[in-house]
Amino acid sequence: MHPLQCVLQAQRCLRWGPLASVSWLLLRTCRAHSGVRSSACPSPETRQEDGVWKDFSSRLATGPTFQHFLRSASVPQEKLSTPDVEDPPPYLTVDELLGRRRKVYLETYGCQMNVNDTEIAWSILQKSGYLRTSNLQEADVVLLVTCSIREKAEQTIWNRIHQLKSLKSKRLRSRVPLRIGILGCMAERLKEEILNREKTVDILAGPDAYRDLPRLLAVAESGQQAANVLLSLDETYADVVPVQTSPSATSAFVSIMRGCDNMCSYCIVPFTRGRERSRPVASILEEVRKLSEQGLKEVTLLGQNVNSFRDNSEVQFNNAVSTNLSRGFSTNYKAKQGGLRFAYLLDQVSRIDPEMRIRFTSPHPKDFPDEVLQLIHERDNICKQIHLPAQSGSSRVLEAMRRGYSREAYVELIHHIRESIPGVSLSSDFIAGFCGETEEDHLQTVSLLQEVQYNMGFLFAYSMR
Repeated sequence: MHPLQCVLQAQRCLRWGPLASVSWLLLRTCRAHSGVRSSACPSPETRQEDGVWKDFSSRLATGPTFQHFLRSASVPQEKLSTPDVEDPPPYLTVDELLGRRRKVYLETYGCQMNVNDTEIAWSILQKSGYLRTSNLQEADVVLLVTCSIREKAEQTIWNRIHQLKSLKSKRLRSRVPLRIGILGCMAERLKEEILNREKTVDILAGPDAYRDLPRLLAVAESGQQAANVLLSLDETYADVVPVQTSPSATSAFVSIMRGCDNMCSYCIVPFTRGRERSRPVASILEEVRKLSEQGLKEVTLLGQNVNSFRDNSEVQFNNAVSTNLSRGFSTNYKAKQGGLRFAYLLDQVSRIDPEMRIRFTSPHPKDFPDEVLQLIHERDNICKQIHLPAQSGSSRVLEAMRRGYSREAYVELIHHIRESIPGVSLSSDFIAGFCGETEEDHLQTVSLLQEVQYNMGFLFAYSMR
């Protein structure tokens, strides 16, 4: 039989019934017997003469049609899974992803973003069945949320790992083995170097990998080291409600954005926390509203570059309006357009509860257009305090730092802020000893401190690391 005749014969066979499970066998049989008629595909004459085939044909005529199967397939099937646990990877079961009431001890190092990250990580683990403990001795899992901004911050973590190594080795064999995890910026910067250097570390999770903590811990239970340090372009944990670490607290941090695009020459944040992306306004307002209902008296809007907030999640606001920067300031990246900006968010947050104080940190001086300053002046519940990191008082050093402004532009902004918000309190950051800085450059920084008369300053020696 010719191969084409084989296919046609197979199609005639398939018309007699929905035998999808054997259709491939019919075609294969016909190909294998291209010179001989296959008994697996009887001719029409044979079917008409065979009583069995006649009976089969009559039953199919009253059975389900192809359209019936199409309708059935269009109905969504109910997914069988545990509500708080996502579908497990093929090598783990849902049960293995559950914490089974194992106790987690969390330590936080570094900035306010790490405090918020701790609350996010705990929220995820709590939903997976873990318990929180403040007693290190009874912990089954120890997680360190780390900082990597300076060498001293990392050395603190290395010292802490050595202390935990001793605790892990003394663990009674009758108890569950102690698992140790490094989370946050240090995990992102050093990656597998931590696992290779300290075998006592069981898991690594970068700032964008906290959703993966249940899987990482499940893998660690088998005695293997596990890591996820992938950075994301869209992860904001907008749907994760942070669990407040102190139930009696009267204030809370609300993360509104993650990452940074500024690429200052001394800063590691874009490499440990990724590119800048903002939460949808609706999710931020919902979180602030819940905090207000809980009786909290103050919220601090949080981000690496908080006032460059830009929500592009709603298409109708993605127009071609360019970014409005402070006068005399520029960016190291291509100008961004559209989206809901920080002034809009600050306006909406301040309206939720007139009795709740609103703060924000940490901003960049370039993102203080007049509409933001005017809003701070008008709203009684927005604190009249602005953190304005200068880093240096020398224009030459500022250029080497890639800050996007000169000393003159910065001082002009200071005067404009004080004119717009009478009685405003100002604070700043400064780095001493930056690469190539001369004594003259240093004296210009001292003179800036004397000229502005900040209410508070955070002063740091440059870290060669």
